[in-house]
Amino acid sequence: MWCYFIAHEHYYNAVKWAVDKGITSGTSRYTFSPDVACTRAQVVTFLWRAAGSPAPMLNKNPFTDVHTSDYYYDAVLWAVQNGITNGTSAKTFSPDATVTRAQVVTFLWRANGQPAAGNSGFVDVSSNAYYAKAVDWAFANGITTGMDYGAFDPDTACTRAQIVTFLYRAR
Repeated sequence: MWCYFIAHEHYYNAVKWAVDKGITSGTSRYTFSPDVACTRAQVVTFLWRAAGSPAPMLNKNPFTDVHTSDYYYDAVLWAVQNGITNGTSAKTFSPDATVTRAQVVTFLWRANGQPAAGNSGFVDVSSNAYYAKAVDWAFANGITTGMDYGAFDPDTACTRAQIVTFLYRAR
C-alpha cells in the first residue's frame, strides 16, 4: 500500500477510502500528493467514480477541448448531463484549469441534489455568491468546517486531500 503519510493527518481515512473504492490513486506508487491542486477534469472524474462510473447518456460532446481518448471523457459528459457542472464557455470545458474550493463544493452539492441548508456563517461567503447554498449545505452536513478564523476561502485552489475528504464526508 502506497499510503505513505502520517496516520494522524485529517485526510488519512478519506484517502484510504478513495483508494480502496477506486475513486483515485496516488500520484506515484508511494505518494498521494495531498497538497497538490486539482483540475476540473480530476474533480469530475473523482465524482463520477464515487457515483459508480455510470455511462453517460449524453451522446454529443459539446466541448472542443474534451476528446474521446481523454481519461475524463465519460466523467465530463456524465457531469454535464447531470447538471453538476457546465463548461467554462459553450464550447470549452477547460479540463486543465485548477478548481477552487467554492467550485468543488458546488459540484458536490449539485451531485447530491442541491439540498437546502441554513447559513454557514463564514465571513467570506456572501449570501448572493453562486456557491453560497452549496457551502451552507456542506457546512451543515459536516463536509467542510472551513479554514481559519471563520473563513471558507472560496477562491483558494482545492487540493487533492480536501477533495477526497469532502467526498468521504458526503458519502
